[in-house]
Amino acid sequence: MITVTAIIIAILPLILLRGRTLLACWSTLVAFDALAWIVCRQTLGLERNVWLIVLAVLNVAIFSLFVARGENVRWSATRAALVAALVYAIAMPAMLQVPIDGDEPWYLLITESLAHDRDLDLANQYRTLAQSQTQRPDLGPLPGDPIGPHGEQYSRHEPFLPLLLVPGYLIGGLLGALATIALFGALLVRSTLRMFEDEGISDSAARAVFPFLAFAPPILFYSLRIWPEVPAAFFFVEAVRGVTQRRAKRWLPALLGLVLLKLRFVLIAVSLGVRRQSRRFLIIAAIIAIPLLIALAISGRLTNVHSIKELIPIFDRPLWYLRGFFGLLLDGMSGIAFQAPFYLLGIYALTRWKSTPNAFRTGMIASILYLVVLIPRAEWHGGWAPPLRYIVVFMPILALGAAAVWDRVSPAIIAIISAATIGLVIHGLAWPWRLFHIANGENPLGEWLSEKYATDFSRIFPSFIRANDAAIVASVVLIALLLVGRALARPGRAEARPTWIALFALALAHAFVEAQKPGSVIEFEDAHVQHKGGEMYPQLYTMARFLYRGGWIVRAGDSMTFLAKRGASTLHYSCGAPAMIELGGRAYLLEPQYKSIRVDLDHDGRVTLRGISGEVNLDRMQHE
Repeated sequence: MITVTAIIIAILPLILLRGRTLLACWSTLVAFDALAWIVCRQTLGLERNVWLIVLAVLNVAIFSLFVARGENVRWSATRAALVAALVYAIAMPAMLQVPIDGDEPWYLLITESLAHDRDLDLANQYRTLAQSQTQRPDLGPLPGDPIGPHGEQYSRHEPFLPLLLVPGYLIGGLLGALATIALFGALLVRSTLRMFEDEGISDSAARAVFPFLAFAPPILFYSLRIWPEVPAAFFFVEAVRGVTQRRAKRWLPALLGLVLLKLRFVLIAVSLGVRRQSRRFLIIAAIIAIPLLIALAISGRLTNVHSIKELIPIFDRPLWYLRGFFGLLLDGMSGIAFQAPFYLLGIYALTRWKSTPNAFRTGMIASILYLVVLIPRAEWHGGWAPPLRYIVVFMPILALGAAAVWDRVSPAIIAIISAATIGLVIHGLAWPWRLFHIANGENPLGEWLSEKYATDFSRIFPSFIRANDAAIVASVVLIALLLVGRALARPGRAEARPTWIALFALALAHAFVEAQKPGSVIEFEDAHVQHKGGEMYPQLYTMARFLYRGGWIVRAGDSMTFLAKRGASTLHYSCGAPAMIELGGRAYLLEPQYKSIRVDLDHDGRVTLRGISGEVNLDRMQHE
């Protein structure tokens, strides 16, 4: 595989570059690889697989820089899509380091049923999991999955994606199914770049945005996994292109494909229909009826296992909207800012609404109903899925917005976004299982720093899953940056732009210092807490973990140490029988049920909590 990767990386410049730019790119890649080989042998004890991924990602980043800034570039949407397909081909094995997860096994199981049994009944598949390409002998029907009149076992997942996967699966099994999704990823890249051309985006801006679209999260990761998100994004882009160009032959089949992939995408189709004349709305209504009738035929209900309430906005909970909106943008674990920072430029484009391309406005308007339904719900952070699952479908539209304002963005901001993006790609390819959410409010960087320094670094990252002070600060800063950024981007104000890298470095230094001080809230399951015995509750990969109250179970003899503030704090806990703990040299008797107790510490710094008797589930400790 190393040889194949090296050959493909060497071929990439041939597709898009020529002349001196091609020679310069090859020379830079060779020099960099030689230096990296020396460094690899002399420093850092990383695993060989991780080193190879780091090297490959940096090679693609160097190539992308020549594409964006080179003088001799053979640029076209088709060539760019071919490059994306080759990169996905060499990245695909990284995703297969561990068995497929989340919804993926069920999608593949349906594909196997269609390919072998020519039906949607999974009863045979559940009985013969040892022969399945899923490599998941633990699979079974999910609670509430539809059951047929003769005991047929159906899946809650829509059958259109498995139908699309059948040819690839018959050719190459699991790898063929993944290759089908990667093909849709390449088609999405081509379609998005064609949309750029349609809307008058310059080649220089398109070339600069291209690597952030094709080789960065979330499109990269979802192009290497069996989820409907990338095919949905492709169909959505084609639908938007068709609507803006008034080409029914494009938007009709694209919109049909979109709603067949997932029932929730019906909300997008409704938004597109409402914006247009009545005749077009009737056509869209007919398209919407098709997935509903399919769901009725399979499950006996128009909405399958879902409740109609899930499609009704929650207007009586305004705070849920604030939490969801800023969470989608800023949450340290699953927000755009920390999982796909490039797309914040698309959010910035919203502040220049009147001057943005028509397709951008059409796509954003089509997203309104979908987002209104999604934002206040806990699902906004993705549940058991890689980050940003529910808004991947809109990422190409945000990319169009980013391309439209590209010339107004400071190079320093682009440099910061590029460095963060490279780190995210390396992390996701080297440790793909970490992409799946566990909904504990910590992101991988915060966890790593917390473990390394035994202090609560996670609290400096904004969390809307477990709301913290950093979330409020980040929300205010984002609003200020959008307002200030718009003002500084006005003609004649370019010289007023601040030194973004200096400000960013100053903010990082301040955050690093603050993170090493005791925090006001101690979540007992967090990485900075050093545990000796006991166990996490609920378990790390519990479905919808954010719905549970608890943290760490402590029994007699177990202990934990952590930094805490001096003075009074409230300890939240639950236990089924009286228990006793010792904290900071004082013993506390804990009464049964979910309760809280006041505890006192006589100094700032590291303290130890020990279990003396009984069993208690410690939730959190909040300083007063």
